[in-house]
Amino acid sequence: MSTRPPSDRLAAVAGVVAATPGERVLEVGCGAGVLVTLLAAAVGPGRVVAVDRSARMVAAAARRNRAAVEEGRVRLLAAALVDADLGAERFDAVVAVDVRAFWTPPAPEWDVVARVLAPGGRVVLGASVMRPGDADRVRAEVAAAAGRRGFAVTAAAQAGTDPFPTATIELRRPGGG
Repeated sequence: MSTRPPSDRLAAVAGVVAATPGERVLEVGCGAGVLVTLLAAAVGPGRVVAVDRSARMVAAAARRNRAAVEEGRVRLLAAALVDADLGAERFDAVVAVDVRAFWTPPAPEWDVVARVLAPGGRVVLGASVMRPGDADRVRAEVAAAAGRRGFAVTAAAQAGTDPFPTATIELRRPGGG
């Protein structure tokens, strides 16, 4: 496992997710598994399922999180979210960082999220803010795409992370359903 600390950006997103022991979390676009490590530590006896289109990145995430994978607390899938075999599993939180599919039409990923998110669950998206106005544009596009699937923005923030600020957006289904 890498001893390199997580980036400010991923630590900020993990703080917004605020996963608690026993929760089930789905990370979309897990890359090398750095956020998976933070989430797995937070959920303790819970479970993290991480999906990435790249088999190479999933292999890196598996190496980084070997102990949690062996304990059955982390499951990694090499697939696009819309193709991932999530079965009947439900998640208390779904998180993604810089996964443009969530705000680029037609955004079918929201259909999967609507199916797998447990009642009362939350979605947390993080986005790097590289130009003025990016945070507002991404929030508006996420709100539009998610709104078509019954989700509403419940919180939005921006953290001064390096090398770019990170915008976070939390969404839930009105009424907690």
